[in-house]
Amino acid sequence: MLAKEVEAGSCPKLENKIFDNLVDMMVAIKSGSQIYGTSNEKDRPAFTATLKSHLTLSKDNTIKFDSVILNKGGGYSPKTGIFTATKTGLYLISATVMSYFGNVLSVYISKNGVNLMNLYGPKIHGGTETANPVLNLEKGDKVSVRSKGSFRVYGDNYSYFSAVYIA
Repeated sequence: MLAKEVEAGSCPKLENKIFDNLVDMMVAIKSGSQIYGTSNEKDRPAFTATLKSHLTLSKDNTIKFDSVILNKGGGYSPKTGIFTATKTGLYLISATVMSYFGNVLSVYISKNGVNLMNLYGPKIHGGTETANPVLNLEKGDKVSVRSKGSFRVYGDNYSYFSAVYIA
């Protein structure tokens, strides 16, 4: 009976199956996980860097996360502490900063020098603050973690910064 419905141009089961397959392919392409059965992970910029040493910062200093764990696409510079988007799209940014021995902590996520999101921690030993914004970045946009004042940041890989291209 299925063959007769196909010949007649009306087969709901086949149409549903084709539609489901198209939706699955569109989701895979949009997510960047697979294109026609081949992975394109190499085209997905991502980095993670931690802070090895404790830092003393003054106002508007960029935190230079100096221990790079991953830098796919080469967008992060440990010398400047700045991530430069190598591809236009949506990125998940993550930053966690730990205060040094009970100091106040006040930093912000910066995009092209503009404060997007503040992180504040009170005077608590080992106090950490985290932000995880999803940002639409154009190729060449710069994202960093910057200080709002003078204070010390805990290193020993307790403070970190990362980004990954998601779509």
